[in-house]
Amino acid sequence: YFDGFVILHGTDTMAYTASALSFMLENLSKPVILTGSQLPIGTLRTDGKENLITAIEIAAAKNPDGTAIVPEVCIFFENHLMRGNRTTKINAENFNAFRSFNYPPLARVGIHIKYEPNLIRKPDPTKPLKPHYLFDNNVVILTLFPGIQESIVTSLLHVPGLKAVVMK
Repeated sequence: YFDGFVILHGTDTMAYTASALSFMLENLSKPVILTGSQLPIGTLRTDGKENLITAIEIAAAKNPDGTAIVPEVCIFFENHLMRGNRTTKINAENFNAFRSFNYPPLARVGIHIKYEPNLIRKPDPTKPLKPHYLFDNNVVILTLFPGIQESIVTSLLHVPGLKAVVMK
């Protein structure tokens, strides 16, 4: 029914939403592109108009065989298309607010959109979309830093019911 989806989202939690959606939508075959702006859409110098127009163009883009060029959850911001679960907000003051540190951009935008086909995830055409509706809340983020006390880490690791620790 739909070629793809564009989600307009506030920037403070956009990376979290994109990451969650990427794990909720297993074997996704259509683009889900999150975008937003650093300046409100009604502001003269807003980045929102360009981000929105390009996100729509990416969400509608097709290969010659009719399949989506980017069948995954992504963030499009300031001329870069980034994998949703690899993106972090790095700046609240510049238009270049998001970065993917451990994975290169899936596309760069200038006069043309330059896709990187070898980096874009491909769905298994023999399997359907498998949505995951429930999350396990027994996960904690542990930010490591020089001088962190062993007792703090140990107490965190012994929280009853804890299933996973994401270490930063």
